[in-house]
Amino acid sequence: MNRRDLLKLSGTLFAGSVLTQGFAATTTLDSIVDSDDSVSSNHPIFLHYNENSLGLSPKAKNTIIDSLSNVNRYPDSYIEELQNTLASEFKMTDKQITIGVGSSDIIRATVNALGYQTQQKGQKIQLITPDPSFFLAADHAKGMGISVVSVPLNKNYCMDIAKMKEIADSFDGLSICYLCNPNNPTGTLTSSTTIADWVKGADANKNFFMVDEAYAEYITDPNFVSGTSFIREGRDNVIVLRTFSKIFAMAGMRLGYGLSTEKLAKELAPYMAILNISIPTAVAGTASLKDKSFIQQSRAMNSNSLTMTTQVFDTLGIEYLPSQGNFLFHQIKCDQKTYMDGMKAEGIIIGRPFPPLMQWSRVTLGTSEEMNKFLSVIKKFKKKGWV
Repeated sequence: MNRRDLLKLSGTLFAGSVLTQGFAATTTLDSIVDSDDSVSSNHPIFLHYNENSLGLSPKAKNTIIDSLSNVNRYPDSYIEELQNTLASEFKMTDKQITIGVGSSDIIRATVNALGYQTQQKGQKIQLITPDPSFFLAADHAKGMGISVVSVPLNKNYCMDIAKMKEIADSFDGLSICYLCNPNNPTGTLTSSTTIADWVKGADANKNFFMVDEAYAEYITDPNFVSGTSFIREGRDNVIVLRTFSKIFAMAGMRLGYGLSTEKLAKELAPYMAILNISIPTAVAGTASLKDKSFIQQSRAMNSNSLTMTTQVFDTLGIEYLPSQGNFLFHQIKCDQKTYMDGMKAEGIIIGRPFPPLMQWSRVTLGTSEEMNKFLSVIKKFKKKGWV
């Protein structure tokens, strides 16, 4: 597959997606309205943090309201219910579920735990991360004095597993291998088979795999296999990170979780705050997991917005990467500041720069109304030669 074919692939990836009523992908370039109406600076369109523009599940909202009369109590039983619900969802035990204040909390605890363990053993440690990718694991490692090795993405803008493995194999110590799949900010999915070959063949005493699946619920690729399969095989050197911030629209409530063996979860426990989430957050998480219609609605909105955006990009000749998340990574022709400031002037906040890919920009896939506004601005930018 050549590069242009790869860039255009996402135009067909979602052709077979099931859409719920009201989210049919019918938008074309001609139906994108040219508008001079700026969004109020007090109410901009936020398309920069990959949040879910639908907002919280209605069922989750109701459970939050109902829970407020109990917030004078500690959240023990509510957290246990959430753990049990997650355990049932993934066919694991509740002791395999680590609840965190966002998945970032689990990343921090994992890096801290491994850093301390290697220090006690007198073992060297490094963290290997794709570049660009989600930054937090690398930041926590640097904060602990752990060396970080950044590995550029391959020619298909996926994780370069071969190079990451080569670096780990040549290191005399423990390598924390951070695997963000789908990757953020590119939205690209690295082959599950390629990852599995590495994990299953790796020395568990020298390789620890942190598999970040923040966008897993959006994946439509039938060949994707979750990293949870490694945990079911009993691998103590793997943790899978998930979050409620994306498809469940709970970014502001800060809820995430780690899936691992019971042994690893027990080792992480001393690095987690006790009763670290509130009752409203816990009940909202449980209700959101059970609200399958809301999950489907979120997927449908995402699929529709991706389709309408890529259709317009194809027509305008704007290159983009195949996305398996709730965002799209596309090329720009002007500098980042000009592009971001131009969007802001139109009332749209889009993603930050992601060096070294400075001629690319990330946009969150919002509602059809939000994307309609974004695409009307894109048409203006095309005339200016900015995209």
